[in-house]
Amino acid sequence: MFLMRNGTFRSKNLLRLYSIKEAQKVESYNEKPNPELIKQDYIGPPDKDSNIRPYVRCIPDNETPLAQILRLKRIEVETWNQNFWSKHNKRFYEEKEDFMKLHHQAGSTDISADEMSVFYKHFLDKNRKLHALYNLSCVPVFDD
Repeated sequence: MFLMRNGTFRSKNLLRLYSIKEAQKVESYNEKPNPELIKQDYIGPPDKDSNIRPYVRCIPDNETPLAQILRLKRIEVETWNQNFWSKHNKRFYEEKEDFMKLHHQAGSTDISADEMSVFYKHFLDKNRKLHALYNLSCVPVFDD
């Protein structure tokens, strides 16, 4: 995505118009925009660790207390999800690397898809309870 001089952003064949004032607020595409200055939520590229696309939630000028609670809860859940999947994926790649090293030490140079499926099944079986708890924790709970 490129920032043009006239206050527009160009991404491949898509051209989106923004005000020059809003365009000046973007300093770098590697930095998240300031939530107090943006007029809409931004969705970034997938995180390298969690594979989750991060949100930057805008803070409207006329935000009600209830809307603020909802926005803060969303941020809290998104942070929790980010942390969970970052740790999970790190563990997965470490165990996958160990599995591949063991096969290489045993004399196999290539690992077939069938041999890798043994690892995937073992990893899923070992983390079944964790995945079940993750799914249960995503169920909305309301205080009456």
